Amino acid sequence: MRGKCTYGRIFALMLVALVCAAMVIPPVSSAQVKKCKVLIGFRDKPDIGLVRRCGGIISHTYRLIPVVATEMPEIALSRLAADPRVKYIEEDQRVEALQQTLPWGIDRIDAELVHPYNKGTGVKVAIIDTGIDYTHPDLDANYRGGYDFANDDADPKDDNGHGTHCAGIVAAEDNLEGVIGVAPEADLYAVKVLNRFGSGLLSDVIAGIDWSVTNGMQVISMSLGTSVYSVSLEAACNSAYNAGLVLVAAAGNSGDGDPTTYEYSYPAAYASVIAVGATDITDTAPYWSNSGPYLELAAPGVSIYSTLPTYRVTLTRTYGYNYGTLSGTSMACPHVTGTAALVIASDLTLTNLDVRSRLQTTADDLGPAGWDSVYGYGLVDAHEAAPGVDITPPAISNLTPADGSIVNMGTPTISATVSDVSDIDETSIVMTVDSVMVAHVYDSLTGVVSYTPTTPLAEGLHSVTLDVSDTVGNVASTSWSFTVDTTPPAQVTGVTVTTISSSQLDVTWTANTELDIDHYNVYRSTISGGSYDLVASPATNSYSDVGLAASTTYYYVVTAVDVAGNEGTPSAEVSGTTSEAPANLMYVYSIDMWYTRVGRNYKIYTTVKIVDTNNVGVEGATVYLEMTLNGNFIASGSGNTGADGTVTFVYGPTKATGTYTSTVTNVVKLDWTYDSTLNVDTSESLVVP
Repeated sequence: MRGKCTYGRIFALMLVALVCAAMVIPPVSSAQVKKCKVLIGFRDKPDIGLVRRCGGIISHTYRLIPVVATEMPEIALSRLAADPRVKYIEEDQRVEALQQTLPWGIDRIDAELVHPYNKGTGVKVAIIDTGIDYTHPDLDANYRGGYDFANDDADPKDDNGHGTHCAGIVAAEDNLEGVIGVAPEADLYAVKVLNRFGSGLLSDVIAGIDWSVTNGMQVISMSLGTSVYSVSLEAACNSAYNAGLVLVAAAGNSGDGDPTTYEYSYPAAYASVIAVGATDITDTAPYWSNSGPYLELAAPGVSIYSTLPTYRVTLTRTYGYNYGTLSGTSMACPHVTGTAALVIASDLTLTNLDVRSRLQTTADDLGPAGWDSVYGYGLVDAHEAAPGVDITPPAISNLTPADGSIVNMGTPTISATVSDVSDIDETSIVMTVDSVMVAHVYDSLTGVVSYTPTTPLAEGLHSVTLDVSDTVGNVASTSWSFTVDTTPPAQVTGVTVTTISSSQLDVTWTANTELDIDHYNVYRSTISGGSYDLVASPATNSYSDVGLAASTTYYYVVTAVDVAGNEGTPSAEVSGTTSEAPANLMYVYSIDMWYTRVGRNYKIYTTVKIVDTNNVGVEGATVYLEMTLNGNFIASGSGNTGADGTVTFVYGPTKATGTYTSTVTNVVKLDWTYDSTLNVDTSESLVVP
């Protein structure tokens, strides 16, 4: 049987030296043998044979530390601990992802101010967590590989979501979609040590740290922890730190809101690890963020929006796919991880001790002056921690009028928006219109530079140039042009109206000869010279006016509109009268579709209702129907309406899914006229999953 090991967490050494090969153990059945997962620390090189002779099944050995992770009979542990080669034995602990189900950050730590000159390009960051969705469009370009220690394979794909969320905070790509990370060009490595439930073994975490050192990582991000101290985990962290890596970990979410009481989480509490507590949008630590003497930095950790897997995993069931908002010191940790990557990229000669010192000395002090147990040295500040030379010129955007456009007024407001991370030097702004400097207005809050002519500009082409510098001397210049056209098109002529049916009149006219005609406006009234309503704006010189009342006269005028928006004088009024409504007129009032499941198959239903001009159902009308699936023809048929004017068509059973579309092609009944122009519906679509 298996149960909690009763031997103890750390096993004391005994003076009597016994080796497992000489042990005499009473025979027991395999069902009675308790087995424990432990970490065996050796004084020197691990003795693999000794562990195996004691019945141990080895899961990990490490390059960083002389430790073996094994599962072995509990009965062998006390005697194994007596071997002089064994330094200690400790139980393999379960560690958990440190994220709460409370559902902001990059600009609060001013990371975006660093991006014009530093995006953490090429810095190797290991996300020791639940894996990463490396197919995510905001992470795929930065993903460089990894390993899955939870399942012992080379595919560290995230099946929980926690690791993907942390990875996005560190290095979501600057690709104009989704979110952007602290270091959007850092190299991401997924080191999966937690399973789909967000938990895993201490031995796997150590294996992940070991892998990170072996594979040349520069920063390790660990949004996980356990409340139980581990000699082996501390030794692994110390070795990785001595090897030059920056180690960052979440401080934990077991806080009680009292800064005088301390809550410990490991690996965050080890001296070689940067422990990160959480803050909210007001720079206040939430009550659940751990406090203690090991707290080093604080970072945004409440309601942080970041990447989530694009497929179904544990977290996406609650927070949705692709992106979501989570809270916890787990979210604070990667803000510091990404900042460390920016610091490394800013000066490749820095050691991990230099990076750590830079993060501490540039942090924004929060709480009591100086270091404190809730915020450490303060809120991480990426802009101050990763200084650089701004060589990027100001950005000029939102050109108005747009380049190449045509405007129909001589006094258009000419404007552009200017921006720069080093701020704009207002005295440097120069705007010229047609090579003449103009007196512009600059709004420093919005960045808008604008000028409105007091004297109308002449008809024709006009050029604008805008020059601007930032406060560190980077210069930007852009030019654009637009055309002033205030001349409306000629009056439309040759308008005629042709009666088509009791519900349709066709209006045609002579096309204007101007080359810049954009469209025509057709206006209609039921009173000659009365108030006209705009009914259509066709690009061609004709319009079919449908759905009209029978035996009714309608009056029309037409105007031409050019690309600048100038509208010409209305044409002479013309009129037309719809014909008398034929007796027994019918049309399609509605088409409804639905489906049912028949085992693994589907039946697709279509009900069509035919009515007369009084909206009364027409009985005995033959309705002709065609059906398509995803735009491809699949069936046609006909049926007669019942007393209520409806007929139902059934297609199937079928396994095919997709978009089904039913279209009425004709309706026939003796001595009745089908007027399709009156149709409320002609076709209907239904998506079958």
